[in-house]
Amino acid sequence: MKTLTKLTMLTIGFCAFFTIESQAKEEKIIQFNALPVVVQQSVLRYIKTDDIKKVELISDEGTVQYEIESLLNGTSMDISLAQNGMVLELENGSSFSELPAEAQAEVKKDYPDIKIDEVEFVQKFYYGIEGVSGGKKVQFKVLATGDIEDTAIENDQKD
Repeated sequence: MKTLTKLTMLTIGFCAFFTIESQAKEEKIIQFNALPVVVQQSVLRYIKTDDIKKVELISDEGTVQYEIESLLNGTSMDISLAQNGMVLELENGSSFSELPAEAQAEVKKDYPDIKIDEVEFVQKFYYGIEGVSGGKKVQFKVLATGDIEDTAIENDQKD
């Protein structure tokens, strides 16, 4: 009986591990021309193909997105896009001196001995959703990939 229980537990553990592993994030470097046409068109609004350094397909828990890294005149620009060509995030290389004075002061105050390796100006795109679910007010962000972030449920119905 103990052998059967151990075997059952081992089988359950293996199945759980395999399920988790099969849902793991996969990253694959691809060529620009392997992107869907709608994604290529979106990319070309921001970057010329000559400036593209890396194109990556990222598959994570059933969603697919693309990340394009570029370099123009020594400045990086990275774009993340959904399968439908919608921009999820833009990252532009920057420098500490380009931050607003208030931001510089706060960084220096909180991290007086920091040696900065990189500064990026990041723009993230999402849809903000508010509504009522199960009698409670909910508020969250949904990306063009279908990923939901920042789920918040309010206990009160106060407005």
